Amino acid sequence: MSIDALPTRRVVPCRTLAEYLQLLLARLAAGEPAAAARIREVVGARRARITLDAESADVFFADDGTFHVEPPAGAVAGTGTTFRGVVLDLLDGYEEVTTAVLDGELELTGTVEDVAAIGQAIEIVIDSATRVPPLQELARDFRDDPCRPSSPARLGGPPLRRTPFYPDPPDARERELLRRLDLLP
Repeated sequence: MSIDALPTRRVVPCRTLAEYLQLLLARLAAGEPAAAARIREVVGARRARITLDAESADVFFADDGTFHVEPPAGAVAGTGTTFRGVVLDLLDGYEEVTTAVLDGELELTGTVEDVAAIGQAIEIVIDSATRVPPLQELARDFRDDPCRPSSPARLGGPPLRRTPFYPDPPDARERELLRRLDLLP
């Protein structure tokens, strides 16, 4: 076997949250410009704080549409807080955004409109990450980043799902309808 035929070892750099966020939007804009435009439209002029594990960054779009990531400072319209394992679960399709919120694994704060905008932006990124090869490569780097804590999802198999969403308990009329339709447990 010649030296040219030897497999090369992929070197994954240590990256900060800010670096991942900058690369995420740059690769999204290059690979799927319509999705990046949708995020700009959904987010608008909001400034949000993203916290991943113990690292935080403020993100916003400037008036000219450029994406900015800065150290946390001042007031923000909304916040999103989670952990690396949850991000990997979302990217791998083990978990949905709504489930992560209901399980307390993804905390979104702000007004209803701000939280909805954050959720929509996350959904757009996840949807695009399945189709855009540079985003898939970035997800692999994030998974293999030697400076990030290991993920429980990687160590013990698929994550434990805890809390299905159940709205308020049915009232007597709903229970009667469910009984008639033979839909009660």
